Amino acid sequence: MTSFIITWLNGVSALSIVIVSWIFAIWCVYQYRKTKNNIFLNGLLLSLAVAFGWTGITLSFLSVVIYGSNLPGLKPIVNAFSYSTIPFGSLAIIYVSWDVAASPRSKKIMLFGFIVFSILYYIVLFMTFDEAIACPDVPDGEIYDDWIVPGSFFYYLVWAGVGVVSTISFIGFIKLLKASEGDIKKRALYIVLAAPIFGTCILLDTVIFMEPHVNFLFIPRFLMNLGGFLIYLGFRPPKSDV
Repeated sequence: MTSFIITWLNGVSALSIVIVSWIFAIWCVYQYRKTKNNIFLNGLLLSLAVAFGWTGITLSFLSVVIYGSNLPGLKPIVNAFSYSTIPFGSLAIIYVSWDVAASPRSKKIMLFGFIVFSILYYIVLFMTFDEAIACPDVPDGEIYDDWIVPGSFFYYLVWAGVGVVSTISFIGFIKLLKASEGDIKKRALYIVLAAPIFGTCILLDTVIFMEPHVNFLFIPRFLMNLGGFLIYLGFRPPKSDV
């Protein structure tokens, strides 16, 4: 009974992330077509990265709901979805923050550096996949869940990437917060609040610190939707522009 409840909570929470992310992606497309503001393209990239990141687990959940077990061949699909989109989401966050945190003229250098990091990320991921990613077999009625194995090289590489992205985004939006007032300041504050919620929840969902942690992955997943809502408030145009 306990495993059934945990499966449903972990599965529904993953499904909620996918649904919320797709709603935000569609909203970003609508806003970009309306305003031609590139920030909505970055929002679209971020939302798609998040949506695809939890698509594999969602497919596992839907398979269990419909068929009572995971379909054959689903396990590698779960792993592929979970970790193949992280660089794209990171790029969207850095791209938005960089205009505020640093000179736009140095953006090309930043993009080059990030491309090099992304190449290293994918090389390490696919060369050490079996050692770096844990995705245990589960009995019928339970969903697949995967996480990064602590101590692996990929584990430290992800932490380094998270550190760089978090630092750039924090500096950028703090500068925007100090330099702006009124509605712009309020929207910057929403994103500053969303960043630690979003980042912490992703880490708690991808890095397992102790065995019981696996039973509570639904907590950071549901909280991610709170972070997503704050990002929406930060991206939302002023009422006068709507």
